[in-house]
Amino acid sequence: MGCCGSTKKKNNTVEHSPSSLPVNREIMPELSDSVIDDLLTKTKFSKQEILDWWYGFLTDCPSGLLDKKKFIEVYQYRYPNGKAKKFCDHVFRTFNPDKKTHAIDFERFMCVIDITLNGSTDEKLEWAFTMYDINGDQRISKHEMSCVVESMFDLLGKDRKGGNDPR
Repeated sequence: MGCCGSTKKKNNTVEHSPSSLPVNREIMPELSDSVIDDLLTKTKFSKQEILDWWYGFLTDCPSGLLDKKKFIEVYQYRYPNGKAKKFCDHVFRTFNPDKKTHAIDFERFMCVIDITLNGSTDEKLEWAFTMYDINGDQRISKHEMSCVVESMFDLLGKDRKGGNDPR
């Protein structure tokens, strides 16, 4: 997933969906040097990649925060034949593990995106575990596994009858 309605192309540029507003970088707020430095330390992104993601993030999230409603909207755009809400609930939880707020800032967003795109096998496995561990008890039950797999089928618009039943 790119930033809020955008896709990341192989050459590390960000391409926005047709529904995104054109980006006028001259009127957008600048990302502070301290946030850029933090992200350069915490992620594997270059400064230019961070700035590209920042402009995409602000285009779709002008408040500087990504809430669950917008997150679901992005996935629904990407998967128009599916149902995105349940899957997005699971993924969004990994972005916002403390649940203190109902939205995430750019820095948190980039740290999770970095894991999914550039993380080691262990980091990706830990991220996936967090998604499947719905109740946060450090275990994945059969029920939790089924819930996440069913949400993937729903996202893709797949029929869950017969051999496609994840239960």
